[in-house]
Amino acid sequence: MDPARLDGIPLFASLSAEERAHVADRVSEVSFDAGRRLMSQDQFPVECFLIQQGTVEVVRDGEHIADLGPGDVVGEVALFGGWEKPRNATVTASTPLRVIRIDDRAFRRITRELPAVAEKMRATAAERAGPANDG
Repeated sequence: MDPARLDGIPLFASLSAEERAHVADRVSEVSFDAGRRLMSQDQFPVECFLIQQGTVEVVRDGEHIADLGPGDVVGEVALFGGWEKPRNATVTASTPLRVIRIDDRAFRRITRELPAVAEKMRATAAERAGPANDG
């Protein structure tokens, strides 16, 4: 994807232009229709998403927890080494959605090639994480 698409996104704010270009080569931009489920509670993660445009609804144990939008990350628990832990929430697109998708393979590759970049991303996601958006 075009590295310029990562400019101004909080998760990548601490990265240099060169580091953002490296990340851009390993992530993808994806669009979803309203109503599309991005992840389901109790299923194992394979990806996380950074919302660029649109909103999602987060539901845990059948209870509405939050509505999230541009700049928010969903599924970021996986970035902290939780790829083996099941999701703790279901996330569904409330509106048409454009996201940056980071799958486990891409993140492992970033971690292996540029561990400092992966750590910056983890630290930023940890700062932004809260109980509502840790699907």
